Amino acid sequence: MTQSLRFFLVVHLHAPYTLIILLLVLTVGLYLAIANPLTGLDDGLGMLLFVQMFLASTGFTERARRGHFDLLLTMSQSRARALAAHWIVSILPGAAAWLLLCLTAVASGTSAPWTTVLGPRLAALFLVSALAWVVGFAMTRGTAGFIWTVALFAIAVQRSDVLASPSPAAILFCPFLLIRRDPIEAGTVVPAVLLALVALLLVWHRAQQLDLYLVEQS
Repeated sequence: MTQSLRFFLVVHLHAPYTLIILLLVLTVGLYLAIANPLTGLDDGLGMLLFVQMFLASTGFTERARRGHFDLLLTMSQSRARALAAHWIVSILPGAAAWLLLCLTAVASGTSAPWTTVLGPRLAALFLVSALAWVVGFAMTRGTAGFIWTVALFAIAVQRSDVLASPSPAAILFCPFLLIRRDPIEAGTVVPAVLLALVALLLVWHRAQQLDLYLVEQS
């Protein structure tokens, strides 16, 4: 696993401009969290969640079939571990920014209690981190984030009633519902998290049988 993590850190899964955007958004989020104790943290987390939709969508299959990961995939004894490492590195920048924002808010005394920070909001981060990676697994970098954003805007404009009453399906489609709204019952959040986890594990499992053209085809 360590070897795989080092490899994906070196090959630069993220476009440089997305990391610059993340830094800018984090800076704004830190300011909001400190300046506006009531809503600043949630505003910052919401912006980071949006950026994470693109960061986590790094794409695997498309780059693997172009030979970008051959060195690792031919050496790794477990493709599942390599895929897990790819997911971890994909979500790492956004997750690190999320953690830094939460720690800063708590340290400055402007945040909600730890139970709130680590509850639905953390579930929202996991849902975006897992689903953006899964949906974008066979796409080019950032495509899943773009498609998801367009779908969210379309639903918000045409069928806002779909998101009016939270359900596991609504939360899966729009994890932003878990930020800055009335408390949502665990019975609604947990199924959504479990479904995202199953999707993630299923992709890791099924991808082990993918033909990624690591050897010359006859």
